[in-house]
Amino acid sequence: MTRTAPIEIILVTAPGCHFCEDAASLLDELDPPVPLLVRKLPLTSDEGRGLAIRHRVPFPPILIVDGRYFGHGRISRRKLERRLAELTQTEPAVE
Repeated sequence: MTRTAPIEIILVTAPGCHFCEDAASLLDELDPPVPLLVRKLPLTSDEGRGLAIRHRVPFPPILIVDGRYFGHGRISRRKLERRLAELTQTEPAVE
């Protein structure tokens, strides 16, 4: 059985940040088997600052995938593709 609900992603960005631009482009280029629901937040917003403090991130971007911290700074395409593939698989029902 595979997941059909969208994978929620939060991308916290800052103006003039080339890593942020790269992360946004990467998310646009990905073609996972289920849709992505991407929400971009500015680092200067209350929620963006809160995520930076909570995860002790020294610089943007911050990537939260399906409610869990994924990474910051330069985002690895392969690592992200693997994580999205993991999220699309669900455990078989235990009988």
